[in-house]
Amino acid sequence: MTVFAILIITFGLLTLLSLLGIKTLSNFQLRGRIATAIMFAFAGILHFVKPDIFLKMMPVYFPWPYELVLISGVAEIVGGIGLLFPSVSRFAAWGLILLLLSVFPANVNVAIHNIQLGGYMSNSLYQWLRLPFQFVLIFWIYYFSIRKQKTT
Repeated sequence: MTVFAILIITFGLLTLLSLLGIKTLSNFQLRGRIATAIMFAFAGILHFVKPDIFLKMMPVYFPWPYELVLISGVAEIVGGIGLLFPSVSRFAAWGLILLLLSVFPANVNVAIHNIQLGGYMSNSLYQWLRLPFQFVLIFWIYYFSIRKQKTT
């Protein structure tokens, strides 16, 4: 939920800046992509700063867990940055959606086995409630980075 909070707070701050007159941020979809990029960059960096948290999440049947944690961290950072460049933003968005789907088994693993990750991440209700947010993120990415913007 921390990364989701970062997404919402960043989007809100960018919207506030657009209301204060920063014309570049008047584009709704751009604000969504920037917020998403910041969230994924933050999440990706966490893979390198606190890899032990992500290692605990890994199902036992995943090979090379440490390497997968690092690879997924790099993918989050690169995908997030890619959202900022119009020429590759749709490609980056599809990549992030695939990444979210591929890490979903790790999130299910945490919920099913009540894996203790510390703080609020150890609450079993929270572990189950965060599963649907993967799909909220997928929708967010689609909405702000893939779908065609309607012109009026």
